[in-house]
Order: sequence, then structure tokens, then C-alpha cells
Amino acid sequence: MADPSGSHNESQNAAGAAAGAYADPASAAAAVSRGRFLTGVTLGLGGLIGAAVTVPVVGFALGPSFAGEEWYWVDLGPVDAFKAGDKSYTPVHFERTPNGGNLARRVAFVRRDTDTAFTVVSNTCMHLGCPVQAGSLGFSCPCHGGQYDSEGRRIAGPPVRPLNRYQSRVEKNHLFIGRVFASKELDNGSVVMTDSWKDPGEPVTGFLSYLYPAPPR
Repeated sequence: MADPSGSHNESQNAAGAAAGAYADPASAAAAVSRGRFLTGVTLGLGGLIGAAVTVPVVGFALGPSFAGEEWYWVDLGPVDAFKAGDKSYTPVHFERTPNGGNLARRVAFVRRDTDTAFTVVSNTCMHLGCPVQAGSLGFSCPCHGGQYDSEGRRIAGPPVRPLNRYQSRVEKNHLFIGRVFASKELDNGSVVMTDSWKDPGEPVTGFLSYLYPAPPR
């Protein structure tokens, strides 16, 4: 029959040895304990530093995807200022934000298609954002040679998509424009305004479009 006191004595001896090892700073057990403690502290500090660096970067990258846009309708004047059925565009200067100064001044190209239907095209090139110029055949960018037809479709140069377009509506015989949206070309060649906005150089269709998530509008 096993002696219970023997097992008890062995446990006491092991506990005593461990206590002695920790009491002796030069022992192997104490060295292992210090090593584990220092490893844990190092990993903890590394995690804190990594979080401190990563969180602001992720917030900066994803913040625009969750931020809304402050906007309002802008009055471009009486609709009679634009000739119905004229295929040419009229450049209109306007203030995008109240009291925004010269930095808020923008240009839109307005074409009156019918009595109440308008096409309002942004003057921002879809390559790097340079201002485009309107001509008899369409739009051209003086910076890098981007060319667009009269509907804003890219026909030459580095732009990745058609020119952006503005929301428009007629109220009390005045033309108002709202938010600007990215445009895309359909299979039948027509250009339509999407429900999102993206920076110049960012495609709205195809695989690459998923690399540039659009912020909510």
C-alpha cells in the first residue's frame, strides 16, 4: 500500500525547491521567469505601439467612406439664359459653399436639352483633376491631353472614365444644381450619372473600381 505521507513530502520538497529557485536570482528557474516576463512586456509594448500607429492610418483611409457630405442646391439663374435644343455648352461660374471665397468657385458646363431637361457637366478632368475646356466637338484637358466628346465620354488620352455630372432641377423657372456624381458609359454608348462620387483617376466599373470605395452621398 502506498504511503500517502511520501507523496505529500515529495510535493513539499518540489514546492520548496521552486521557492528556493525564485529566492536565488542566479538560479536557472529565476532566469527563465525573468525571460518570460521581459518577453511578455516586450510583446505588450509592441502591440501598443502597433495599435497607436495603425489606428490613425486606418481611420484616415476609411474615414471618408463613413463621412457624409454637406451640400445644397445652387441657383444658376433663369432657365431662359440657356437656349433650348442648342448642342453647345455654356460655362457657368458658381460658388459651391457659402462665403467660401475664391477657392470655392467652380465651373460647370450647362446644356439645355429640352425646356426642362439639362445636362450639367463638371469641368474636372478624370485623369488628375485639371480643368477641362469646352470646344465645338467636346472637351479637352490641356494638362495631359485628355479628350472627351460632347457627352463627356473619353475618346483619347489617360482619363479612366467620363466627366462627372451634376444633379439638376428646375424650380420657379430657375436652374439649380446639386451634388456632383461620377458618370459611367453604358454598353449602348450612353453616359449616365451613378449614385456615387469618386476622385479623378478612380474607375467606377470593373475590378479596379472595388479598390476605391466611394463615400456615402
